[in-house]
Formats: sequence, C-alpha cells, structure tokens
Amino acid sequence: MAEVELSWAGAVATIALTRATKRNAVTIAMQRALFAALGQVAGNAETRALVVTGQGGDFCVGGDRAIIARLGDDTAFRAETAGLHNRLFRRLFALDIPLIAAVEGAALGFGAELAAACDVVLMGETARLGDPHVRFGLPPAPVVLLVWPQLASRLAVAELVMTGRDVPATEAVALGLASRMVAAGTALAEAQALAASIAALPAHGVTQARRAMRLEIADLDGFYLEAP
Repeated sequence: MAEVELSWAGAVATIALTRATKRNAVTIAMQRALFAALGQVAGNAETRALVVTGQGGDFCVGGDRAIIARLGDDTAFRAETAGLHNRLFRRLFALDIPLIAAVEGAALGFGAELAAACDVVLMGETARLGDPHVRFGLPPAPVVLLVWPQLASRLAVAELVMTGRDVPATEAVALGLASRMVAAGTALAEAQALAASIAALPAHGVTQARRAMRLEIADLDGFYLEAP
C-alpha cells in the first residue's frame, strides 16, 4: 500500500502521508515517494494550490526510529539522507503555488519541517508542533532552523530547538509558527476549502504574492520580477 498519496479536486492537489499505523513516521522510501509526488504537482499546469496533510491521528511524528538510529554513526547513510532531504525541500520550495499544511495530532521533526515549508499552517485544536532532534543527540531539522526564526522571535525559537519541547496549537499560533487553530478533526477540510478559494483567484496575482512573501527584506528587484 502506498504510504504517500496524491489526489486532485479541481485545481487543488492534496498530498497525504498515509503510514497512519506508524503515526506517519517518515522512511527513506516515503521521502522518495513524496519527492515524486511533488514532481507530479510541479508538472501539472492546472494545479493552483497544494494541501499537505497526514492521515490518521497525526500529521507526521518525524523520521522513523530506524533512520534516527543509523544517523548517529553511519556516515554514508547520513550523507544519503542529507542529499535526499536537500532535493526534497528544494523541490517543495520551488513550487510556484501556495502550500497549505493541515495539521492534526503531532507535527514533529520532519513533520514540523513540512509545516514550516508551507505558506499557511492550520492546526486542529489538539495538534502540537515541535522538533525533538536534540533529545536524540542530533541537530535540529534544517528547515525548522531556517524558517522558524523568521516567524517567531529568535529567543522563543532557541528555547524550542534547544530543549526539543513541543507546543500546543494555541501556543504555536501565538508564537507565529501556525496561521490559525481550527476545531479538532477539521484541519483538512478547512485547508482544502481555503486552497479552493485561493485557486479560484487569478493565478498571476497569487503567484506574485507568494514570491514577494518569500523575498529577503528590501529585495525590490526580486519583487518586480514578472512571473514567466
């Protein structure tokens, strides 16, 4: 059974992690499948928005324990996973459409990275967000380190990544790590409805808005670049 599923509803694509029995803990095979799914989204010119979610009770609890166990002392494996991780998130960031995370349950480690890479993060009221890598003697997730300090204060983020503490949806929203909290169990429906409303707008304006939001401060040359 596929552990990453891609579906479309009109102009809205949804990618779901479907390893629900393992709380969507990510394996190497799942990362490769996610990379392939993102390639399909990128190659579909009719897609106007993407929703990322996890089936079952959790968004994604991070990397599978078998991966974490090997990262500490297997140099070749560490290089392989780093290369795959780099390619995966480069492909995700290269998408020219809005990305919306629908988070229920836990979004930890790799799950927190997926959420951080999105433009909008909707969290069910019982959801939580965190990066526990330091608890395993590993550095925090790269995308968490890149994105979270742009969303919340450096001091707040420093505490979270140096303790591995996870935060409930209310605190994630207050810190700026999530867009808003929704009723438990409704994050996917809310995200897909939001994605559909964005997809109905003229694509050029949405694309330019998304590009502008991701520019470095004062990068006016980048702001005035026209979409291809």
